[in-house]
Amino acid sequence: MTRPKARGRGLIIHDHDCEYVEGGGRELGIEEALDAMLRPGAEACTSCDAAAVLVPMLQLGEGYA
Repeated sequence: MTRPKARGRGLIIHDHDCEYVEGGGRELGIEEALDAMLRPGAEACTSCDAAAVLVPMLQLGEGYA
């Protein structure tokens, strides 16, 4: 599960146990997290497992839209 946290106009997706998760986020399933990553300005946190998990999954799906 991951949690989004708005930062300015962008969105940062964190792993649920990331030390940088602040209050106000909500839990997402993996499909919701991948959908959130497709939003303009969204990014995955590189301090936790979010980027290591989500970015490769998005790259695998390129060209299948």
